[in-house]
Amino acid sequence: MVKSFLDLFVLAVLNHGSRHGYELMRELKVKTGIRIGPGTLYPLLYELEDRKFVVGEWTSPSRRSRKVYKITEQGNKYREQGFKGIDLAVRSTSYLAD
Repeated sequence: MVKSFLDLFVLAVLNHGSRHGYELMRELKVKTGIRIGPGTLYPLLYELEDRKFVVGEWTSPSRRSRKVYKITEQGNKYREQGFKGIDLAVRSTSYLAD
């Protein structure tokens, strides 16, 4: 289930500030309870960049360069619409279950 909405979870984390890949993996583990590995995360980040939902910028900290990702306005709109859609689906399902 988490992987189905992983793009939204990544955007939700980035909505609280820019992160590099390892920070995203750590925070996603804390938030979802599931370990998201680099083989899953980085292709998703590249896809989100292609779709203009995030922008990555190389930085040069003391030892090595890291790519830091930031959500874009377009990514923020996608995130909001995605979570609204999930909320509506959950409400509809609970209505049907009653």
